[in-house]
Amino acid sequence: MPNSEDDPRSISSLFEALLQSDDAAAWEAVAALHWRGTKEVLDRAIALITSDDPIVRSRAVGVLGQLGVPERTFPDECFCAVLPLLEEEVESVLMEAIFALQHIDRVRASSYAISLANHENENIRYAVAFALGAVDTPEANATLLGLMSDSDAEVRNWATFGIGQQSDADTDQIRNELVARLADEDSDVRYEAIIGLGRRRDMQAAGYLKTILHNDPDDIFAREATAKLLGMDESGEQTTSELLGSLQRLQRWSSAGVRPLI
Repeated sequence: MPNSEDDPRSISSLFEALLQSDDAAAWEAVAALHWRGTKEVLDRAIALITSDDPIVRSRAVGVLGQLGVPERTFPDECFCAVLPLLEEEVESVLMEAIFALQHIDRVRASSYAISLANHENENIRYAVAFALGAVDTPEANATLLGLMSDSDAEVRNWATFGIGQQSDADTDQIRNELVARLADEDSDVRYEAIIGLGRRRDMQAAGYLKTILHNDPDDIFAREATAKLLGMDESGEQTTSELLGSLQRLQRWSSAGVRPLI
């Protein structure tokens, strides 16, 4: 199968593949249609989102969510076409609609995603957490803070990632929620909490970052969080050994109540 960009099939052939039962082949067709990005693709996909078959509706939404590669085409038309599917009863289609709106315009989509944050299905809550990452508005962050204590680990993970790494906001509430996640039963959630605290130059992350970097000196997220904790904008050409040495000195001086010049 050729790359999506070079797929030689006609638009009609790609839509025929989209309608087939073979899921992998159908989504390959969806990816190829993203590259076409034409008005014909737009119109055909919009027509399919009213299909009686939820699988077809989901695939059509997938087309509209990323129509136009590398430059999005018809974003407003796509957004308006997908938006009514937030009333969708089939959760797989609803989930795809949330992802699609986020891909089209994450800031515009955020208010709609927030309204679904308490959905009974964990997959929908996960989609909401994913959609709100990097929006970094007070409303989006407040929702992510709530999702950080969700019953589902994947929801907590993406919410903690959204706050910890995709947001620059720094409040006592954010730090407290990140600290609470240091005791999370899920290791991925704990990791995101450590990185988030390090990026906010919170010394409670220091010992955890040392352990992470000892175990994996090439962990780029831990390196950058450590650099932030040390007062640097980025790790730059600092080796991991140098970062660990500076972190050790910072801990030693901090325990004495003095912040060193590093």
